[in-house]
Parts: sequence; structure tokens; C-alpha cells
Amino acid sequence: MPTILGELAGVEARSKRYMELHVLTKIALPLFLSLSLPFARELHQALALALISALACAAAGVPLSALKKYLAVVVSMSAFIVLAFSLFTYIPGKVLYEVTLWRLQAEKGVFEWKIAITDASLRYSTAFILRIFAMILSATLLLASVTDRDLVWGLFSLRMPFGVCVAASLFFRGIHLFVSDFHTIREAMIARGVDFERTPLARRFMLYANALIPLLSLMITRSYEVSLALESRGISPGSRSASGYYTYKMGRSDYAITAAGVGLMLAFAAWGWLT
Repeated sequence: MPTILGELAGVEARSKRYMELHVLTKIALPLFLSLSLPFARELHQALALALISALACAAAGVPLSALKKYLAVVVSMSAFIVLAFSLFTYIPGKVLYEVTLWRLQAEKGVFEWKIAITDASLRYSTAFILRIFAMILSATLLLASVTDRDLVWGLFSLRMPFGVCVAASLFFRGIHLFVSDFHTIREAMIARGVDFERTPLARRFMLYANALIPLLSLMITRSYEVSLALESRGISPGSRSASGYYTYKMGRSDYAITAAGVGLMLAFAAWGWLT
């Protein structure tokens, strides 16, 4: 059964041993990596967390090379963060570059809008970008190793209502269907003669806005069909599942990886507190 990210982008964890782990272990490890983010405030701490997240993805067999097509989005977001820190935030430090964009002389003083790039602002923005990379990698590790069935039975093992577990599974399945329908509609528009590559940005935005009409129609139709299917199975938000079909057992590897995740979070918490 394909994983959630496998259905969306074709990226799945290839390590058989990692995929055989308990579903709570596959949820807990990315969770503890994410909980370590607030403690990685310094540059070297954020770099260490990003490297650990990348190593965890590599150990799980997640093909990070498949994420190259999303690199432009990450780079543009990183550039936006650097510009935001440079234009609207001044962090005291050694000034590397400074220029005055606007100067207003008034009776009570002078108002100046400056771009001041300091070594502290560069360190802070780089650490912020590395934390974003660590967050993306931890989310990739989770979605590339968890299937819809794992999500349902993993949440159910946490004593969540069965209806809530099914709703969470349908949410991720709905995202996949939405993306699939969007590509189908886009291909139909291309077949009608629409050239998205040469179309101006404003015109392209209007075309995508018009594509929302059939997408919303399909979404409503599928929601109605799913509600009928759930009603025929007798599933409601307060339903209880018939246990016994699947039995997830924690093994030594599960306990070891979960303990390593807890230890990693505590180590970053202590590291952040000491610095």
C-alpha cells in the first residue's frame, strides 16, 4: 500500500526494516525531531538538527533526490526570509553592509529607513532557514513512511475515536484526489489550447481560479459519495472499530528508536538551555 507522500509525489521510504517498525515509532521519531526545533536557536544547533533529520531520512531510505523539483520553492522562501530580516529587522552586530533607502526630516527628528546587514542577522537568518529545512525533512520522513492504514490504526492505538481516525485518513486521501483532479483539469485546459508557460502571470491566475469551479464540484460530489459509503458501513464520529484484524506490537527496535528520539529532544533542550 503506498504511503501518503507516495500517493502525492511518488516519494516513499525504501528501507524494509524501517517500514516494518510500529506505526507509533514512525510517528514519534519525526515528532521528536519537530519538538527539538524551538531549542535549536543558534546556527550550529540548527545545522546539527538539519543534518540529523537528513540522516534519519537517509536511514529510512527516503530518496531525497526526488525533492529536487521543490528546491526552487525552498530557495525562494529562503531568499524572502533573508530579505525580510534585512529590510524590516535590525539585529545588532558587526555591520557588513548599510544603505539608507528613505530619509524624512521632521521637526522632532529624522526618520530613516535603512538596510543594515550585520553578521548577527546573517547567522540568525541562516539558522532560521536551517530550522525550516529540518522541519521539511521531518515532515517528509513522516509522510513517506506512513500509509493511510497506519495512520488509522496508529491513532486508534492512542485511544482516539475510530471516526476521527477515519476522518484523518480521508483528509490525506482527499488531498491526493484533489491534486489528481487538478492535474486532470490542467491537462484538459492544455488540450484546449491553453499554454501555461507563455501565459502572463495575471492571466494564469485567472485560469487557475476558473479551474476551482470543477474542482469544487468534484469535491462536493466525492464528499457525498464518501458520506454514503460511511453511512452504509455504519461509521460515525463516535463509532468503535472491531478490534482484532490488525495487531501492532512494539519490538526492541521500536523502543530503541523511540528512546533515541526522546533523548535527542532532551539533548537539544539541554543544549539550548546551556547556551
